[in-house]
Amino acid sequence: MSNQIQKELDESKGKMIDDFDYEDNKLVKLTLDNVAIVEAMIQNDSAYIRSTDKEAKPEEKNNGENKYGGSSAYWMTQLKHVLFNDEITVKYSYDRIIRGAVEAVDRENSTHLNADNKGREEITERICRFGRDKLLNCLKDPDYNNMELFREIAKRTTAEKGARENASFASKFCHYACFYVFEYTEYQDNYSIYDSIMKKVLPLYIKYYKVSGSYNLEDYKQYREAVDAIRNASGIEISRNGFDHLLWYYHKGRMYKLNKKTKPSNH
Repeated sequence: MSNQIQKELDESKGKMIDDFDYEDNKLVKLTLDNVAIVEAMIQNDSAYIRSTDKEAKPEEKNNGENKYGGSSAYWMTQLKHVLFNDEITVKYSYDRIIRGAVEAVDRENSTHLNADNKGREEITERICRFGRDKLLNCLKDPDYNNMELFREIAKRTTAEKGARENASFASKFCHYACFYVFEYTEYQDNYSIYDSIMKKVLPLYIKYYKVSGSYNLEDYKQYREAVDAIRNASGIEISRNGFDHLLWYYHKGRMYKLNKKTKPSNH
C-alpha cells in the first residue's frame, strides 16, 4: 500500500522557498518566485489575515468599550481618504484616525509602545502635530527635512519610567501608511521596515553580494540604504516590501541556526 503522507511531503519539496548555503548559514534566494510564495503564505496566515483587511473596523462591547480596535489596513485607508479629501467615506476625526492607526500598527506588530505607559498617546500627538499636508509630504519623501517624520516618531518618549526610542514602530507606521495611502503608485514602497531579525541577517547579504561601503545598521537611514544596495546588487527587481517579507519570514524561524560568528555590526 502506498504512503499518501510521504507522497504529499515529497510533492511539497518542489514548492519550498529556494535557498542556498553561505558560510555555514542558509540564506534565502532573492527571487520573485520566493517573494510570491512568502506573500501567499502571509496572506493566508491566520496571524495576519485580519490586519490586512480594509473592512476590519473597530468593534465595541455592549458597554461601549472596544472589543477590537480595527486593523491597520482599515485605519490607514481612513487616513488615505482624509489626506486626499475624500470626506464622504471618512467616519472619524483626523486625530482619531491617527490614534487608531498607531494602536493598530503597535498591536499587530508587537512593538509594545505602551511599555512606558505613555508611548501610544505621545506618539499619536507627535504625528497629529505634523498636520495633513506635511504628513503627506513626509510620506511621499522619506528624506524630507532629514527624515523628519521617522525621527519624530522614533525619538525617545518622555515617560518618567521605561522611556525608550521606538525606531521599529516608526518604520512600520510609515511603511504601512505608504502601503495603503499610496496604493498602486510609485510612493507605496517608500519606507523599509526596520526589524531586529533583518539587522541580524543583512550583514550576510551585504557580504554575499559584495556590497561596497560601510553601513551602521543601528541608523535607519543607513539601514534603508543597505537594503537598497543589496536589492540593486542582486540584479533582481524586488520591492523593499517584498525584500523585507522574504528575509523576515524565512529567517525568523531559523535564527537559532545562524552562524554564531555573525555580527549585525558595520561592514
